[in-house]
Amino acid sequence: MKLVKIIIPCLLFNACMLGTSKHANFYTMNATPAGAVSADYTAIIGVNRIQLPKYMERPQIVTQRKDSAQVNISEFNRWVETPSVLATRVLIQNLSALLPTAQIKENPLRRGEVDWTVIVEITMINAVLNEQAELTAWCTLKDNSGKIQSRQKFEYTVPVGKTYDELAKSYSQLLFKMSQDIASLVIEK
Repeated sequence: MKLVKIIIPCLLFNACMLGTSKHANFYTMNATPAGAVSADYTAIIGVNRIQLPKYMERPQIVTQRKDSAQVNISEFNRWVETPSVLATRVLIQNLSALLPTAQIKENPLRRGEVDWTVIVEITMINAVLNEQAELTAWCTLKDNSGKIQSRQKFEYTVPVGKTYDELAKSYSQLLFKMSQDIASLVIEK
């Protein structure tokens, strides 16, 4: 009985000391402050939620080497919100800065309430720490009747540093580059 009184407290103490896990770090992507692409473009632009590959739609940050089939899911480095929601918010903020006199709306409900609808499908967004981050996306631009007016493929690469914070900043740069091209595409139509 005396042995049980000694062993149980020791086991509980060890479980408490050894059972603590590392805390998670949370990251966000941010809009990039920039000058306007057009200061007098006045249209109503609807932006649908960005579509990402399903394996990316998780709180953990996912990376994959280009020459490998192995996917790395970082348990302790996470996005602060769902990646597609985060990317859509950044795209809308960037477009609002690039086209300051246009009205940018998220997920328009009815076809006629906007002049243009922007649909973005990111087919690949990836980073290798201390190397590069890359993004490949298809952008579809529909007019107010729902007819496709343009479908373009965008591909970008930027350097990325050694940390997940630098990875998040690189993703913000990739989204900004895409935002610039989308703003130019809308103006051209």
